[in-house]
Amino acid sequence: MSQFWRLDGPVQTLILAAEQERLPQVIYWGAPLPASEDCAALAAAHAMDITGGMLDANPELSICPEASQTFPGQPGLICRDAQGRVLRPNFRFSQELTQDNSLCLTYADKELGLTYEAHFELTASSNMLTCWSRLTAMQPLMVNWLAAPVFPATQLSDAMIGFSGRWIGEFQTHTIPWRPGIHKRESRTGRSGHEHFPGLILPEVGARNTTGRAYGFHYGWSGGHQMIAEELPDGRRQIQFGHACDSHNGLSQSFETAKLYAVFSDKGLNGCGTAFQRHLRDHILTFPEASLPRPVHYNCWEAIYFDHDLDSLKDIATRAKRLGAERFVLDDGWFGRRDDDSSSLGDWQIDPRKYPNGLDPLD
Repeated sequence: MSQFWRLDGPVQTLILAAEQERLPQVIYWGAPLPASEDCAALAAAHAMDITGGMLDANPELSICPEASQTFPGQPGLICRDAQGRVLRPNFRFSQELTQDNSLCLTYADKELGLTYEAHFELTASSNMLTCWSRLTAMQPLMVNWLAAPVFPATQLSDAMIGFSGRWIGEFQTHTIPWRPGIHKRESRTGRSGHEHFPGLILPEVGARNTTGRAYGFHYGWSGGHQMIAEELPDGRRQIQFGHACDSHNGLSQSFETAKLYAVFSDKGLNGCGTAFQRHLRDHILTFPEASLPRPVHYNCWEAIYFDHDLDSLKDIATRAKRLGAERFVLDDGWFGRRDDDSSSLGDWQIDPRKYPNGLDPLD
């Protein structure tokens, strides 16, 4: 028995397919397809051929690849029971819940007492797919790794684009060629940041800033996180995002990933950026009174650096107010003996040389 689910937006279509009530796999993710598209034919075209030296069937690269299905790569779930024994779930379809452009698929392993949920939402106005996974258990267990719904990576890409950085060297771009095996990025510091940005872009060959096809991912989590981009021995590729390995401390009966944001663009890398920015502004950053102009503040750092002069600062604050700024931010250089960046950081006492009457004159 075959099962199919699809989500459609103005610029993309996502189709999932499952056989024999097993976990589904993404068989299509790209430009919009007509409503009349034959999903069964797509699934047949997606299936890999069997060649010499292989198993009788290729283990599916599902939304949560299972070790119990002899999957040859990183599984989507690694867990143990309370006694430390490794569990290898064998999930089967339980139910589906569809509403507008959202989909929740529930699977169960009754023998182990485990229930797995995969959630998908497609926001048409921002061209954004939002996905997350949830695992519940009848008995307490330890989860070492739980991936958000897993996506296949395009075969038409020869490299991936990642990001890293540091202070005054933020958001540096790195191009990493695809090769057999795992490319892993992990932050175990308990936070995100420029050092380990939880995002990835997969451009197809020939894609540029404004042309070509690209796929973007961002794991919406400010804590420890892990990304795995893997090319399997048979050439298939997968992308996994989740909390940092072993970050679920202690035994529990409920586990959930953060939201994975994914986007397809046929307008190059900029198309991914536009979708992420639009979704952030319209659906994540919300204000109590959205109809009002957003508050504006002025930061004096680039105007004065460490050279603090009260009359100049008053003049700057007056000009900023005329431009519509509602808050004036006094940046670095007002404390200790902070004349450059080699001293006084952390000495939060007002510098009497620069402000003999304190900061009150700036009010």
